[in-house]
Amino acid sequence: MSGQDDRKHPMMRLRGAFDEAARNIASGTTHAALYALLLAVVMVGCAGAELLQLRGIQRQIDEFVSAGASTYVVDAAGRIDARSCESLAGLDGVQAAGALRTADARLTLARIPSTALPTLEATPGALRALVSGDSATTRSLAADEFDGVWLSRQAADTSGAATGSLEALLDGGNVRIAGVYESPDDGRSGTTAYALVEPVPVEGTFDQCIVKAWPVPQSMESLALVSVGDVGTDPNDQPRVRQFNTKLGAELDATALFEHRATTVMTPLAAVGGLALGFVAIRLRRLELASALHCGVPKTALMLQSLMETCSWTVAALALCLPLLAFAWWDWPGFDAGQIVDLAARPLLAAACGALVGTAVAILAVRERNLFRYFKDRS
Repeated sequence: MSGQDDRKHPMMRLRGAFDEAARNIASGTTHAALYALLLAVVMVGCAGAELLQLRGIQRQIDEFVSAGASTYVVDAAGRIDARSCESLAGLDGVQAAGALRTADARLTLARIPSTALPTLEATPGALRALVSGDSATTRSLAADEFDGVWLSRQAADTSGAATGSLEALLDGGNVRIAGVYESPDDGRSGTTAYALVEPVPVEGTFDQCIVKAWPVPQSMESLALVSVGDVGTDPNDQPRVRQFNTKLGAELDATALFEHRATTVMTPLAAVGGLALGFVAIRLRRLELASALHCGVPKTALMLQSLMETCSWTVAALALCLPLLAFAWWDWPGFDAGQIVDLAARPLLAAACGALVGTAVAILAVRERNLFRYFKDRS
């Protein structure tokens, strides 16, 4: 009979610890709601700081790309092969590539008869490079957006023309405004800042090959020169590869920005915060726990009970942080959503694990022999 009781003892001990933990949580002895709120503050603070830092890095990348700093232009008047230039769009990192040339005749809108707009002819890839913005996926153009001409923002503001309008030409006829592209005066070079751009088929030779990329391939200049059909032998007339906008610097090392971000300490900081909360939650109850040891409760049962109680408010804190993880998953152009969630979840899990470790350390620090000292030191 005694042997049967001994065999049942571990299971009885487990159930007793579970029942005691449930009673402490239900009665408020554990202060689960308070600690769940405090731990959630630690989690949200650390994970939120990480997300804000990543947003800042994304803004820097978007500013760099949308300003044209990651766009390169190959100048080789009359020697750019349109098909070779467009084919660069199939390379890793290249978002759009196409050829540009100055049209033989300028178009003059009847709205501004005194000014003939500089007219450029662009292949579809060049038009996509001009109308796209930040580092997110390059904008796809509908079929009707190739039916007509595009105006730069400055030209549209000057003429008063708008997307979709049918504009009369000074020498007769009409032209449809398929769209307006942004080209601010922010350091960009070339003739696209104030121009009318006409889409043309991918055939023949052009003056420029424009290549938008992110991340920029290390061999960008060599790759861009592939678009030149005839390099020539005259050293004074060699193709030139240049950055479309040099104002923001020659390059942006996004990898270095990520690896050296200030918030790399957020995960260990969250772990320390959780550990402190777990330790304090037990430390404040040391008299109660020492009394339990004095009454014969095994320390293993006490450890199990305390960890169950800590798990209750740790899980509750994680539940409170679910909206933050949902935000991390939503709308991160240029980043892998799974990676963002992973980075946001690390401080949350670190804080949760820290709370359990803090609980275990505090339980190990409780001594039955210190019962009377704990009683004297009670507040």
